[in-house]
Amino acid sequence: MRQLVWFIEALGLTLALSACSAGKPDPAPQLALQPILYPDIAQNKLYGSGCNFVASDGGMGAVFMAQDARGLMKLDGHIVAIPAATDATALPQGAHTHYAGPLYSATLTRGSGGKPKVNGVVNDFAAHLTVFDARKQPVYDAAGDAQCKPM
Repeated sequence: MRQLVWFIEALGLTLALSACSAGKPDPAPQLALQPILYPDIAQNKLYGSGCNFVASDGGMGAVFMAQDARGLMKLDGHIVAIPAATDATALPQGAHTHYAGPLYSATLTRGSGGKPKVNGVVNDFAAHLTVFDARKQPVYDAAGDAQCKPM
């Protein structure tokens, strides 16, 4: 009898937990942004002024390039361009804070850590990058540094 009571309680708990999670959408898969390297820049003619974002936990390569007309990221070995949004705020060197396209949108903002450094035409500051999918779910979110310069 005691085993039957335990089984009924366990079954009820399982049903209650599955009912709680039934109304929540599956979380969006997280993007693995790759560093945009010089061969990518040369091959795809990505030259231009703007801000390059380097995640603090992602090595030394920029994973996002914010330019005047587009934001650029590299996924699965391919460059993905996101057009500049009309509601974007200006960043140094013609970059913007917001890029929006049909598949992805991205927001590059100044971070709260540290004081911006200006060395001639180069502007470095703490930054935060969030990339959203077409359903407006965040698929990449990282703090790091941005370096804005002419290219």
